[in-house]
Amino acid sequence: MDINPQYTFDKAGNPIGVFLPMEEWKQLSEKLELDIPTWQKEKVLLEKQKIDKDPTLLVDWSSVKQQLSNQ
Repeated sequence: MDINPQYTFDKAGNPIGVFLPMEEWKQLSEKLELDIPTWQKEKVLLEKQKIDKDPTLLVDWSSVKQQLSNQ
């Protein structure tokens, strides 16, 4: 597989990001076999069940940002 990344740099010339064409990313991600471990999937499902039972557990992003800015 031939990968042709393009790099982005900050003002000091330090590399800060990589861009891959979509087709190259698809090929690469298939080779890496990116997958979520079973224990993480189970944890997410458990948390979702808790939220489904009590939606007040959710906090909207604007509230979180405000709480963080007040610290």
